[in-house]
Amino acid sequence: MIAASVLGLPAILLLLTVLPCIRMGQEPGVAKYRRAQLAGVLLILLALCALVATIWFPVCAHRETTIVSFGYSLYAGWIGAVLCLVGGCVILCCAGDSQAFGENRFYYTAGSSSPTHAKSAHV
Repeated sequence: MIAASVLGLPAILLLLTVLPCIRMGQEPGVAKYRRAQLAGVLLILLALCALVATIWFPVCAHRETTIVSFGYSLYAGWIGAVLCLVGGCVILCCAGDSQAFGENRFYYTAGSSSPTHAKSAHV
C-alpha cells in the first residue's frame, strides 16, 4: 500500500498537466500525449500494488487467526484499486494518437469582444 500511495501522487500530477486548460509554454501535443500515457501506466501500477496489498492481508490473516469477516477498509481498498485499474486502462486507450493530441480543440471565452465571435483557438 505504501508503493501504491507513492505512485498515486505523480500519476495525479501528470494527469493535471494533461488537462486541455493547462499549457506549459509552447509544448507540442506529443508531450501531453506521452504524459497521459505515463499517468495511465502509473495508475495501472498503483492499482496492481493496491490489489496485492488488499488481497494479501486478509489471506494471511485468515491463515493465522481464521478470521472470516472483513472490514469496510478492505472493501474500500478493493473498490478503489479496481476503479484505478479501470481509470488507467481508459486513459491509455482513449488518450488519442500523438499527432492529433491537443489539436483541433477550441476554447470558449466568456468575455468576447464581438457578439458573433463565439469561440477562439487561443485563450
